[in-house]
Amino acid sequence: MHINSRNDTKRSTTQRRLKSTCLLIIGLISIVVSLPVFGSAYTINRRPIDLIHRRQSLSRHSSESSVVLQHPHSLDHLLPWNPIQPPTQQLLLRRDISATPVTPLEDLVKRLLPVPYHSHFLFTLRPDLSTNSATNIHDPFRIYNNNDQGGGSQTIAIEGGTLSALGAGLNYYLKQVCKVEMTWSGDRFDQLPAVPPLIPAEAGVDGVVRASFVPWRYYMNVVTFGYSFAFWDWERWQRELDWMMLTGINMALAMVGQEYVIRKFYENQGLSNEDISDFLGGPAFMPWQRMGNTQGSWATQNDTAFKNEWINSQWELQGQILKRMQAFNITPIMPSFQGFVPRKLPGKYPSVKFDTSSVWAGMPKEFTQVTFLPSTDALFTTLSQQFIQLQKTMYKERGIDMDAKAQNFYLLDLYNEMIPTCTTPDCLKATTGGVMRAFKVADPKAVWAMQSWFLLNRDLWKDPQIKAYFEGIREVNNGRDAFVVDLYADVAPLWTTTEGFYGIDWGWSMLNNFGGGQGFYGTLPSLLTEPFKGYQQPAKSMRGMGITMEGINNNEYLYQLIFDLPWQSVETTYPTAFAAPAPKPGAYSLQQQALNAQAHLEEYIKRRYGPDNTTPAMLEAWTTLSQTVWDCKTGQMSQSKGIISSTPALNMVREGFMTSIMWYDQTKVVGAWRQLVDSTETEESNMRRRRHSVIQNSIEAVIMASNGRSSEIPQSLSSPSLLQPFTNWVRDAFQSTVGQARLSTNRLQGEREGEGEKIVIGRLSGSVKEAKAEKSVGGSDSAFFAKVSLPLNISSFQYDLVDVTREVLVGVVLPGLQRELVDAYKAKDLDRTRAWGQSVLDVILDTDRLLSTHTHFMLGPWIQDARVSAKVVADSPTASSPAAMNQYRDYLEYNARNQITWWGPNGQASLADYASKEWGGLVKEFHYPRWQIFVDRLVSAVETRSTLDYKAFLADSLRKEAGWMKETTCLGGCYDDPASSSSLSVAIGDPEVTSKYPVEAVEDAVLVAQDMLDKWGMVAVRLAQASKK
Repeated sequence: MHINSRNDTKRSTTQRRLKSTCLLIIGLISIVVSLPVFGSAYTINRRPIDLIHRRQSLSRHSSESSVVLQHPHSLDHLLPWNPIQPPTQQLLLRRDISATPVTPLEDLVKRLLPVPYHSHFLFTLRPDLSTNSATNIHDPFRIYNNNDQGGGSQTIAIEGGTLSALGAGLNYYLKQVCKVEMTWSGDRFDQLPAVPPLIPAEAGVDGVVRASFVPWRYYMNVVTFGYSFAFWDWERWQRELDWMMLTGINMALAMVGQEYVIRKFYENQGLSNEDISDFLGGPAFMPWQRMGNTQGSWATQNDTAFKNEWINSQWELQGQILKRMQAFNITPIMPSFQGFVPRKLPGKYPSVKFDTSSVWAGMPKEFTQVTFLPSTDALFTTLSQQFIQLQKTMYKERGIDMDAKAQNFYLLDLYNEMIPTCTTPDCLKATTGGVMRAFKVADPKAVWAMQSWFLLNRDLWKDPQIKAYFEGIREVNNGRDAFVVDLYADVAPLWTTTEGFYGIDWGWSMLNNFGGGQGFYGTLPSLLTEPFKGYQQPAKSMRGMGITMEGINNNEYLYQLIFDLPWQSVETTYPTAFAAPAPKPGAYSLQQQALNAQAHLEEYIKRRYGPDNTTPAMLEAWTTLSQTVWDCKTGQMSQSKGIISSTPALNMVREGFMTSIMWYDQTKVVGAWRQLVDSTETEESNMRRRRHSVIQNSIEAVIMASNGRSSEIPQSLSSPSLLQPFTNWVRDAFQSTVGQARLSTNRLQGEREGEGEKIVIGRLSGSVKEAKAEKSVGGSDSAFFAKVSLPLNISSFQYDLVDVTREVLVGVVLPGLQRELVDAYKAKDLDRTRAWGQSVLDVILDTDRLLSTHTHFMLGPWIQDARVSAKVVADSPTASSPAAMNQYRDYLEYNARNQITWWGPNGQASLADYASKEWGGLVKEFHYPRWQIFVDRLVSAVETRSTLDYKAFLADSLRKEAGWMKETTCLGGCYDDPASSSSLSVAIGDPEVTSKYPVEAVEDAVLVAQDMLDKWGMVAVRLAQASKK
């Protein structure tokens, strides 16, 4: 019996193994047969595309703009969503972090670096890697020369305790050894040494060892998804994720596409598509709807169809983003049930008491006062559980396991810029306690992540209220399942007044930017010290560092600095507070010096421009800028807002938040600008420049004369011409100098003769690269630009040159000229009013010309990205109608235009110009007309000896703005419909309108910056000096 039993058992076991093997083979075959590529483009359906014909050729987005999805709401049939993964991949998603494969990092190397570097690195995950430090213990990495390769070649070995550590280690090698760095504005990877360099010998036998003093290095603000990320495609997201990986970021918000889950969630609650659409925001405004500030869309009366198309495509994009985040082991902070609900939901629960939030930012009530469900109601817990489980299920259906980690982070901001309906400590404690318990019911691994921004309203949030708020959180697991982002710790830290958030885990964050504006701003000295002070706070609960700017592409150095700091040894920085611990067996010493702020800045600039291209003058200029624009000592809470993008007025001084006052020493900033621009000069450029144009000298003389300094006017300017009427000699100056020679507002090609040589001074659009390569006629054999010795063709250098020049023109020159204009108007001096008015308008147009030399400062790419993000489903009415496709793109363009101007349904309202940008195209077509109307009305008032009718000006200006808001372009392509009327073709995508907003640089940034210095340099000096008075 026992023998037979054993034989039966063996036979049964063999059969089971054979069956399992067969099933595995069948499964693998089915995978090979049906396996689509997750990151591929949308499924192409030829039939609808055949009906859609281009009006004009498409740009780099052309391959995406014509593709269509397969189903309006269910994405089950989409190829990019791969519901089946190889069993090994499924296993890896659930395995411990130590088993995470390094393939994603190797793929990153192949995407970003030249071919010689593709096989240059040996990445090894070492969970046992540790340091001889009591502080810097998280995500350690070690880099050393690997000498075990055959054939005498060497590679760079990078070991890391986590995949994030390996990414940070690779970045260390690129920055410190190769002297290159990836930033938003460029990377110089194409200038890497042909032969990959080795780690210097001074690193010793252990190589370089580093570790972070915080476990989390996080990124993003909720509103960054509106001000910067709104219209990104996968290509742009992939680059951002690569940058995040190199920077060591291991936690980030994952907000894209959440409306797809929200829509399904409320469909399950029995709401109609229209009811849900009335709740959801427009594509450029979804972040504020997510936080309960706004609801609905003001783009068109009924945008349900377009909104659904947008939601579907964003859900597809989110799948690609999350897939890569998981591959990089970046922890996502996911959406949760926020409590803010559609207006029609209370009708489904008549016995439950819902409430209404406060009006937000002066918005019309129909778009704010959002209905919400108190967290103290049992239904809140029920809906929280349903939402989170639905979200997990929907991602799992697409092959993404949201339970792969030990903790799941969810974002919930209860009171973002709103007034709570109850403010007593007991009520607040019950509210947060209710949220915390709901989270743990919905997901036992849940961690509540929140932004601390709302607590800055100290008129409302007194110490008892704040403490009660966090006491409610501490009722569950003593608060260990919460994470507070101290959003504004760089300027208004809350950890200092809350005893480190009463022991709850928190992260030190730099906000620095509002509305995505480009103004320089920073508190550099405090950035170098305050995070370390937060780490030493007695509660010892600082667990992260990060950046939470509202918009990117500004003040790049400061953001890069914040992600360098966690890898700085705390014990070296504060040796008296942290004694070096006893050596640990098998651990590595950090051997790290304290951070030298000046050296850190200079090394950054050298990586940015190239060590051999960076001149002492460039370093000196940036040292001055770091001590001025990045060292705000006035207590100002944000960057200043340039008056160029504000509605003109007689008094443009705006105090308080986002003031119009430039806090820095303008004379030093102007000096640094002049030094930076002068550092670009070559023998060729010197011949085309006129350092002191007559117009500059003329304006300088007027400033001197008006300040009672006539005796200081140079002899060359104290001619009888100064006795002429003001308007005559200013006009003559314009006609005889750069004012005549510079490019016209249409940017036609211009030339001027000089010293017997013809010098090219400007070109249109696609000729920029050709212009760079041209040589001066009759000149030397050297290229027109000294490419070898100066960084003139490097994108990041051009970005900086435009940025600093922009700051001077917008922050110094324009405000100074506006003051002179107003003084002339008040004095009823017609000649001076006309002349200063013309100067104001001229510098605005010159600013637009400057901004149009770099794509980061141009409106065209923003509009094009919005329009080409119009991806549709095959069976929808939008896909089958070229007219509807054009309308969908126009809808997205309106969203893009509205956010950066009106920010709402009406112009000149409370949020108008909050998110305005100093962008080429926007300045000329939206802001300049307002100033032109203002100047004309001032001149008219002086002519008629009357006062400015400001209300009439506002009405004229608003009509002009409204006309611009209705414009549509053909950027990214439009569709012709043979059946449509000619009037439709004319109305949609007017080529003349499209041409106003180029998507590539119009001129060379270096040439134009030099022109701006030649024209406005001395004027800027004088106006900066006058500002001190």
